[in-house]
Amino acid sequence: MKADLILYSIVVITLAGCKKDNNMNPPTNTPPPPTNWMVTTIAGNGAAAVVNGPAMQASFHAPLDVAVAADGTIYVADFNGHCIRKIANGAVSTFAGSGTYDIINGNGVNASFKDPYRIALDGAGNLYVVDQVDTRIRKIATNADVTTYAGSATPGFLNGIAANAEFAVNAGGLATDANGNVYLGDTFNERIRKISSNGTVSTFSGSGGEGFTDGDASSATFRWPDGITVDKDGNLYTAEQGNFGIRKIAPDGSTSKFAGGSYGTKDGNAANAQFNFIGDMVADKNGNLFVIDDNRIRMITPQGAVTTIAGSGKGYKDGDGSIALFAGPGGLGIDEQGNIYVADIMNNRLRKVSHE
Repeated sequence: MKADLILYSIVVITLAGCKKDNNMNPPTNTPPPPTNWMVTTIAGNGAAAVVNGPAMQASFHAPLDVAVAADGTIYVADFNGHCIRKIANGAVSTFAGSGTYDIINGNGVNASFKDPYRIALDGAGNLYVVDQVDTRIRKIATNADVTTYAGSATPGFLNGIAANAEFAVNAGGLATDANGNVYLGDTFNERIRKISSNGTVSTFSGSGGEGFTDGDASSATFRWPDGITVDKDGNLYTAEQGNFGIRKIAPDGSTSKFAGGSYGTKDGNAANAQFNFIGDMVADKNGNLFVIDDNRIRMITPQGAVTTIAGSGKGYKDGDGSIALFAGPGGLGIDEQGNIYVADIMNNRLRKVSHE
């Protein structure tokens, strides 16, 4: 099955060019979740290319992930473009990356990426990048300086000083918390890793065994943890592709089932909901989670109730969430108002899912 998962990701990219406790109490005074969602295209003309300019005339080449800064600036991991794009003031530009397939540090377009896969912003506006075929986490400062933040060129599993740490290739999740820590869904090491703001890498949760075992940080097991996100209380959630569900990891690293756990597309409460091919995640200020599930965007309330808010199949169509179509959505971002942004890989567009 691991080989099947890797193959699926490769196929998606080829066609395009792949951030519980069921008794958890909801936050005090949490408003009811929105029910009316609309999908619009905000950037990209659909052509598979790297062309800057006005947002709707610009082109992307397999956009894989998206992150939104507090001021509304949008960053996009352009997978086949081998660069990080920026959307601000209605225009698309290249923020970092020469477009050459390589791993080179430097400023802006003097740096190089291979296949930028996951991105996440910290509170200071620094951007972190995971490259699908490289085992290092790169950091892009606000002035576009690209450096290696953690990891060596050697795939493996090793904690300790960030520069010497080892991660597996094809890590699927990346998130930051309010204290400047960075978390990695180290998919094929079956662990969630933490890079502290002091430059130390540790295992946040997971024994390294493949399974579906809840418990403390050292005994919990995962099966292909992918997208991860951190909520306002410091809880981390991960979308487990191999277990078809969402797991919750408390600040002490203890893990519990949050929602799902069986294959399918059924909405419902935490125990009955099903997931299919889950990926990237984000959380809003009210504790709701949003996760990509194949060609759909699903919402999970703090109580674990799952609903499909956008996407009804594969294709390209804007409009009401119930009839909208995506083609291989790869990553999610969220703005200060709770609007969701989708990197729509095979449509080569950036889509927005907004609530009324």
